[in-house]
Amino acid sequence: MKHIREKLGLSQIDMGGLLGMPRSSASMYEIGLRNLSSRQLALLSKIELLMQGELEIKPFEKINIKAQQNTASTIKKMEQQIDKAAFDCLKLQRKLTTLINDYAKTELLWAIISRLKEETPENTPLMVYLDLLEIRCLEKIDNCGPHQQAEITFRIKMLQYEQQLAQTMIEEAKAKRYSFIEKLGVWRRKMM
Repeated sequence: MKHIREKLGLSQIDMGGLLGMPRSSASMYEIGLRNLSSRQLALLSKIELLMQGELEIKPFEKINIKAQQNTASTIKKMEQQIDKAAFDCLKLQRKLTTLINDYAKTELLWAIISRLKEETPENTPLMVYLDLLEIRCLEKIDNCGPHQQAEITFRIKMLQYEQQLAQTMIEEAKAKRYSFIEKLGVWRRKMM
């Protein structure tokens, strides 16, 4: 029993569970203080016969197939992330365009206000209104100025970098996946 357990890389608890024996008594069976039942002996014999056969590749194949399924799932999730990043990038580019346009309009208004203030006498209703417009321009510049534009530009660049990185990772995962499928096909042809 110990030889089979070690060859399979199982713990005493796992081997006991496989044979349907209590956890605490697995070591007693292993050192011969207790005898295995006929059902347990039959199962051990079957396991030993299976170990001598050509079954070694099948668990490996199942593991690789599971790994391939996980890879496909990961690729799908990354493709969804790329789509989301592209959508977010598009929204930010539109916002950036709006900010640039608003800033250009505000600069034009600022220039007009400055020129009108040079030509308008002090303490007139027009001068008061121009002062008010000047304050509004400063607020607009704070909301759409270069610092806001730089922040959005940075976020766009980060999203584009994420997309490129994810695309590279997808291509590498697909290359490994197809490489495995090709190797599996070669192995199957050799076995036939």
